[in-house]
Amino acid sequence: MKVLFIFLTLFIGSYIDVNAAMIKYVAPVASGDGSGKSAAHAADFLNDKFWSGVQTALKKQPVTVKFLGGDYLRAYTVKPLVIEKMGHPKNLLLLEGTQNTLFTAPTGHSKKSVLIDLKDAENIQIKNFHFTGDGSLGYALRITSTSKHTTKNILIEDCTWLDMRGIIYGATGAHQKGTSNITYRNCTFKRVGVDSHSHFMYHSYHASNIQVLNCHFEDCTGDYVRFRSNCDYGTVKGSTFVRNPDFPVYPFISVPLFNNIDPGDETFATNYTFTGNSFKNTKNAIAFHHYGFDPAGLNYLLTESEGELLTKGT
Repeated sequence: MKVLFIFLTLFIGSYIDVNAAMIKYVAPVASGDGSGKSAAHAADFLNDKFWSGVQTALKKQPVTVKFLGGDYLRAYTVKPLVIEKMGHPKNLLLLEGTQNTLFTAPTGHSKKSVLIDLKDAENIQIKNFHFTGDGSLGYALRITSTSKHTTKNILIEDCTWLDMRGIIYGATGAHQKGTSNITYRNCTFKRVGVDSHSHFMYHSYHASNIQVLNCHFEDCTGDYVRFRSNCDYGTVKGSTFVRNPDFPVYPFISVPLFNNIDPGDETFATNYTFTGNSFKNTKNAIAFHHYGFDPAGLNYLLTESEGELLTKGT
């Protein structure tokens, strides 16, 4: 009987998922003992000690951090949520909200640079976060890398950016050479921006492998999705772009260079795929454009024969 008991214990134990995700909870303010061990004891989402513990746990298993319903406006009024030097190459960090998980940028405050900053991070998914509010703001969600570091394998899914008329640069954006493999899937963007400098997505400065899949974009004061300065391997697929009459006419998908020094220091990248998208009410759905001086060894001004081919060729 003793032998049978040992055998059954080993048999059942062999089916336990040792890689099951650890679940933690955060809220706009701490509740209970603030440990994050349950919804009743949710941690303050700005608690640096909590996030250090999450990173330690990721060394052993995946971690899901559930953002309870509520308004996380302290990311604007107190300090941004900075996810820096976090993640694990094999163990996923899932930051999961609800339909009521809001990140609001309220009016009546001084300009802020960002609400959420992913920096030098990897293998992270953000799901069901909802950004809103007309407060003055550089970016709502920024994904970037610092010198000699990387940010990679980031999935943004089922998130919304709605009615953010204080956005200066981008509702979101991926930047810098070390930033790659960034995917936006099933996200919605509506009514964003202060002027032509404002975009739904502003990807730039050598970031690469950026995918925009099955997203909806409606009414922005500048370019909708921008890939600037050697931002390579850009994909926009299965997405809808709409402009209503009250918004100015700018390109839906834009690949610009701004070379204000001689020679220029920004170059076009090579690999773009824009397929299966729907465009409604604009002058140029997709635009490649260059301003200023040519980079060294390059000539971006069309020759006469190239102009002839572009305007009259098949």
